[in-house]
Amino acid sequence: MRSIRRNNEDYTFSRINITNMVDVALTLVIILLIIAPFIEQGIEVKLPVSAPGAVQVENSTIITVAPKDVYYIDDKKVTLRELYNLLREKKRIKENLSVVIKGDEAVPYKNVVKVLDISKKCNIETIGLATQVEMD
Repeated sequence: MRSIRRNNEDYTFSRINITNMVDVALTLVIILLIIAPFIEQGIEVKLPVSAPGAVQVENSTIITVAPKDVYYIDDKKVTLRELYNLLREKKRIKENLSVVIKGDEAVPYKNVVKVLDISKKCNIETIGLATQVEMD
């Protein structure tokens, strides 16, 4: 620290050392960049295991069937009637619409069939069922 004496008054000029703060901030940014690809977005469901084929998810609408009769289209919670209306509207906008159904393994089969029926009523031809990759 330097001090300057002027007119019988003490003035102290101190420099702020922000090196430690910058080091911590950059470390946090690097950690965030490293773990960001591992964070999966969406609704958490436990998928059944199978040997799936290839499905193009980029051009698909994802419908999630969760336990306790809960349904989602993309990330929006909906009822079956709302699901029908939204799918019909999306089909009207995009003629070659495809659907991927993610059903929790604890969900009764009848709930998945309801979603399949709604998809067929909306004239959606391409429907995929999401599963986990089977481990050998």
